Amino acid sequence: MKKKRIYLINPKNPENFWAMQGALDIVGKHKTLMPNIALLTIIALTPKDIHVEYIICDENVAPINWNISCDLVGITGYTLQFERMQIISAKFRERGIPVAVGGIYATTDPGKVTNIADHLFIGEAEYTWPHFLRDWTAGKAKPVYRQDAFIDMKDSPAPDLSYITAKNYNSFSVQTSRGCPNDCDFCDVVRVVGRKYRSKSIDQIMYEVKNAHVYGAETIFFSDDNFFVNKKFTTDLLLELIKWNKTLDRPLSFSTQATVMIGADEELLKLLADARFSFIFIGLETLRKECLEEVNKGQMARYNPYEVIPRISSYGIVPFLGMIVGFDHDTPEVFEEIEEFLNKTASPLASISVLNAPKNTVLYERMKKEDRIIEDFRGFWHLTTNIIPKQMSLQELYLGHKNLFKKIYEPEYFERRMIRWLENVKYFSDLYSTRKKNIYRFFIIIRIMRHFLFRAPPSVRAMFWNILKAAWKINPRLISRVMSMLVQYWHYYDFGHKDSWQKAGLAEEITTE
Repeated sequence: MKKKRIYLINPKNPENFWAMQGALDIVGKHKTLMPNIALLTIIALTPKDIHVEYIICDENVAPINWNISCDLVGITGYTLQFERMQIISAKFRERGIPVAVGGIYATTDPGKVTNIADHLFIGEAEYTWPHFLRDWTAGKAKPVYRQDAFIDMKDSPAPDLSYITAKNYNSFSVQTSRGCPNDCDFCDVVRVVGRKYRSKSIDQIMYEVKNAHVYGAETIFFSDDNFFVNKKFTTDLLLELIKWNKTLDRPLSFSTQATVMIGADEELLKLLADARFSFIFIGLETLRKECLEEVNKGQMARYNPYEVIPRISSYGIVPFLGMIVGFDHDTPEVFEEIEEFLNKTASPLASISVLNAPKNTVLYERMKKEDRIIEDFRGFWHLTTNIIPKQMSLQELYLGHKNLFKKIYEPEYFERRMIRWLENVKYFSDLYSTRKKNIYRFFIIIRIMRHFLFRAPPSVRAMFWNILKAAWKINPRLISRVMSMLVQYWHYYDFGHKDSWQKAGLAEEITTE
């Protein structure tokens, strides 16, 4: 019997903050940030007695084969990918090929996705995908598969990495847990993964980490919504990572995301440094207690960011700050406050976006009742908003956001923060001092240097050399970390000087003097 063929597609990312294409172009090795582990997990979920053949397409790496012979197309995606999802679905359905759609957007806004899917998947797919495959191969597939109860994470298999090529990606992704105990009004994560913390076993996670290493991973991003929820679990995992990483000639580096509370635990920070965590994306959101309280995140106000952020830096870990402007308690003075905070805490990297209210969140419903939702929202979540601000006009908000973003990545301001960050590093793990040198890493550094020498404007070039000289003088072992930050810097500098705001349709709303 001929195997049925399923064509799985990860749609191309639109140009936005997270695409990081400008940064990846410097390195020259990777085509996009990370593989889509949802699709790779789908493949791993296939029952052994179901005989199907998968072909996978990450549109960020290679173009879609519109003429491919297949029996089903599967698409996943986020909000910003929905427009592309519509186009992909329409083209294959025109050929008479049925389309299955799942993922974050399909779960949070199934009403819109219904129109583009022959088979809609709502919720987690660990149980529904095998069920669907049995129905589909028997000719009895249903239009909707819904997972209402949250699955046991121990039933989630390791993604099948045999379908990807490591050189196409900057980092591999491993998910250790789902569920966030916080219930922020602006966040729709709890609708997708719930508030109850659910984790894989340490053995499962270590298998995935080791498997990623076998397939060529040099760095791994733990894609949990909050890496630090259960201290014992996190501690046990870090100890295992350290134990294994020490056995490698070329140990891996890691990154993740967490709330600001992670910076209050010195013991954990030391373990993170010893495990070779280089970056942690911190959901700081705002400096104003009133803003935190208005979106049901007031519990985070007990952690003083002026203390915890420098503490993270002191362990050689880069706190990549996620901040938001446009809360009801934000006034035009908020932009200057954020700039001053970044300078005082010597925080080199910050991603600053505008507050939005995703559909079906508490914030959306509240703004809807107050008649403050912009219905013709363009969908550029990081640059614009669907909320009518309370204490400033839209133009004040957009212009303040744009000017702040550009200013913090001007060479002179970034250089000042970067050198102070270097001076603040007090701990650097000696666990890997005998490791072999990574000759390929040397060539990557050469590529980065060539970029800043020959492609960057004079002011950026001067900043580059000043930071390198400072790093060499303060601690040469930080050179590699500095290079990674400079690559990130270039993305944000380049983004701030492109016509990104005009592409978002803000040419009329934003005028600069």
